Amino acid sequence: MIFKTFKKADYIFCLVIGIFVILLYSLFKIQVIEGKNYKEIAEKNYFRIIKKSSKRGIIYDRNLQPCLENVPSLSVYINIEKIKDKDRLADFLAKNLSITKEKVLSIIYQNRFRKFAPILIDENIGLATAIKFEENIDFYPSIIVKSESRRNYLYHNHFLGYVGKISKEEYNLMKEDGYDKTDYVGKVGLEKFYEKELKGKKGYDIVQVDASGNSLELIKGDLSQVSTAGKDLVLTIDMDLQREVTDLLPENLSSAAVVMDCKTGGIIASASTPYYNQNMFVSGMNYEYWNSIVNDKNKPLINKLCNATYPPGSIFKLVVAAYVLEKKLVDPYEILVDCKGGLWYGGRFFGCWKEKGHGPVNMLDAIRESCDTYFYKLAEMIDLDDFKKFVDDCELTCKTGIDLASERKGFFPTSYWYDENYSKFGWTRGNLLNLAIGQGEVLVTPLSVARFYSAIANGGILLQPHFLDYYLFEGKKEKVKYNKVNLPIRQEVLEFLILGLDEAVNAKGRTGGKARVKGIRVGGKTGSAENYKGDTHAWFAGIAPLPNPEITVVVFIENGGSGANAAASLAGKIMACYFNKEPILKY
Repeated sequence: MIFKTFKKADYIFCLVIGIFVILLYSLFKIQVIEGKNYKEIAEKNYFRIIKKSSKRGIIYDRNLQPCLENVPSLSVYINIEKIKDKDRLADFLAKNLSITKEKVLSIIYQNRFRKFAPILIDENIGLATAIKFEENIDFYPSIIVKSESRRNYLYHNHFLGYVGKISKEEYNLMKEDGYDKTDYVGKVGLEKFYEKELKGKKGYDIVQVDASGNSLELIKGDLSQVSTAGKDLVLTIDMDLQREVTDLLPENLSSAAVVMDCKTGGIIASASTPYYNQNMFVSGMNYEYWNSIVNDKNKPLINKLCNATYPPGSIFKLVVAAYVLEKKLVDPYEILVDCKGGLWYGGRFFGCWKEKGHGPVNMLDAIRESCDTYFYKLAEMIDLDDFKKFVDDCELTCKTGIDLASERKGFFPTSYWYDENYSKFGWTRGNLLNLAIGQGEVLVTPLSVARFYSAIANGGILLQPHFLDYYLFEGKKEKVKYNKVNLPIRQEVLEFLILGLDEAVNAKGRTGGKARVKGIRVGGKTGSAENYKGDTHAWFAGIAPLPNPEITVVVFIENGGSGANAAASLAGKIMACYFNKEPILKY
């Protein structure tokens, strides 16, 4: 009944009151409840932060020779405020740069409110183009040519890696760390692994702007922050030796060689062939060069040292020897077999590499002459899964932890793996005979081999391989510490293994004689790993000088044939370079 007494004017009055209540509540919510948030948004619109680039750290070798440099580079920017005719400007830029008119107009439109800072149009322009822009500055006052810097790699290799323009995915992950969409970041190798340390910290200027983005120049005092340069890296690499090792490796085959300090784990030289030109990834890749490297069957983009795995062949025999000696399954000086070119097992003949055989051999003979038959016999005594545990404890198939952006781990099968892949009745202990000579399913990286042999040389310590020795920042050194663990091998076993390596290079019947160096006693083991896709892979792993080894050298040549020939010979030449001696060319 009460609503019947309401007149039209009363309804209008109530409606007006309701609207005012809603408005008052909205104002209260905006100014009081959410006032802090809106204030922050307003202040962000009022202030602009103009970032200033920082100098990327330099990478040096152990002798403080620069491995790369930051070289001047000319870039083209435009000042949105000073554009007179955007179509005419876009035509001019497109005519003189490798960019379309549509792209220029798109950049201008996307940054139309960003009047407080220049907008990047193109990088690494030629000097002639820069001069032309300067000559036409009266007609196009919005064009700015800036001298910046870009990375230039002095030596082609895989471990340094390279920088490239940040991708959309990288930007989304890294923008909170101060990265912009035009930044360069490390893509692979040391450049990527130490990106955080190398990049430095950007500086900035703070300006006040109006609603159109124009600077008001009202801020009193200095609210700028200077840029901080990135840390310099000083590596364990010796670039003089690095060049010599790279030149020694065959250019037409996939190969890898590493020289490692067996007392510290520092990498003194690291080469992988074929290599590629890192500068092409910085300055701009042309279509022909990109096609040449991606279609190369030897895969230049892959670092064969740690990004690829291979069957180790006979260099793996030292692992088998270490295992049976640790388990006390054999006496190393006892004649175990009379090698007549192989043995029969499970109805199948397993041949030795020497068809006529080695005759009666003990373990020392077998290591020296690389007798397959002896190691077949050892395989009959080995429990596969227990041996797998030993291999894991030696960390041969683990990642080494080297300071590179990516690394592959090796592989060694278990009985469960065989059951799953071949069925319980699809494999026999004959598979273990192949594993005992480094064939079959076992896979390793050349780097993991270098780490294992270094541990034999240094008394049983598995060191973390590394390139970085120390940081250099504002004149101060910052040393880096690395991990180390013990091999599961007794000291007397290690001493016997070193004796075997010595005999394999220096004694009568040796297989690694081509690795010998005048005035330096070298120990080492050759390996020839069968490859179902092509020729045999060639290996050599050595230590020198005996009796107190300083370095480990591992050479791997894919499809390189016998390890006793190409790989051992190359290792001898590399050691000769390191010790400044002459290799013994006569076998």
